[in-house]
Order: sequence, then C-alpha cells, then structure tokens
Amino acid sequence: MTTVLPAPLIADLETAGYFPQTAAHSLQLSLRDAEVLAHLVRPETTFDGPEVRRHLTVLVLTRTHLLTSHLDDDPADALNPSQVVATTERIRLQRITGTGLSQVFDTDGQRIPGREAEVTLGITWNGSQRVDLERAVCEDPNCQVDHGFTGTIAPADLAVRVSALADGDEAVAAALRFHSRLVDAIDALED
Repeated sequence: MTTVLPAPLIADLETAGYFPQTAAHSLQLSLRDAEVLAHLVRPETTFDGPEVRRHLTVLVLTRTHLLTSHLDDDPADALNPSQVVATTERIRLQRITGTGLSQVFDTDGQRIPGREAEVTLGITWNGSQRVDLERAVCEDPNCQVDHGFTGTIAPADLAVRVSALADGDEAVAAALRFHSRLVDAIDALED
C-alpha cells in the first residue's frame, strides 16, 4: 500500500523542478501507508568545474519516522547519458539522537530585526560518522618516534542550509516550521 502525497508536498516538488515525479515516486514507496505530518523540500545547484550538478533533498515527517530523500545527477556513461539517483532513508524518530538549529541574523539594518537571514538544520541518528585523523605528535621537537594517529569521530548524518538571500524568506520560515514539527514529534515520544 502507498500513500497519496499531500498537495502542498507535490506542489513544492514541482516548484523545485528537479524530477518531481521521481521524487514523489521514491517518497511514496518509503511512506507506505504513513500520513505526512510535515515536509521540507530543498533544491540545490552546485558547480563542478564546467559541470552544473543539481540536487534535491526532501525531508518528510510522519508520526513514527523521518524520511530523508536525496536526488542527485548520476555521472553519465556511454550507455546512459542522463540518469538521476534517488536515495531515501527511513529513520525511526526514536533513533534520532539530536537536532540542531543554527540561526544567522543580519545586523546591518537591511533586514527585519529578529528575522533569520539563514538557518541550518542538523539532524543526527548515528547513521553515518565522519572521521578526522591527523598524525599524533609528542611535545619533544627532536622525537623521531612514530606516534600513530589521533582523531575525532563525529556524527555526520544531515545538515540542511536555507538562506533568505538565495531561497527567500518563506523558505527560511518553512525550514523553521519543519524543525519545530520534528522537535515536537520527537518530544511526544518521550511523553
């Protein structure tokens, strides 16, 4: 059984303009029969030398899961000159170990005071880790011993940045609303 996506989510996928039918199909397969409580659609364009690459990240909140769907241009090969890869992950809300919200406010008087110029939503569920390594050294500047490596491991699951300048004030407001709904859903599990 698959869920019919709500009209606002379909409209946001179509507005993003990056394979909306593919994104909708991937989400429907992962949603199964779950009701969509909130969503966030984030298109992004990056430049890789002469190449222009488009990406789409879609977050969907249900009562029990967070779905993260990412659509990406696949490097073309001789047999398939143009492909898109859609990857969707279903994360149980109980697995989410943390959320973060970074807010940037302009102080130059160009924007409405107290309104975010940019936000970054961070969500961790220990699905992936980032490892930063460097050579270990000791205090002795004449030491020739190999001390191995030292480093840190940090969660690197998801960060979504939204800028009012690039995306508009409504996109920033939508990101803040999604963050609020996600935090409420996670908190409701603890009650």
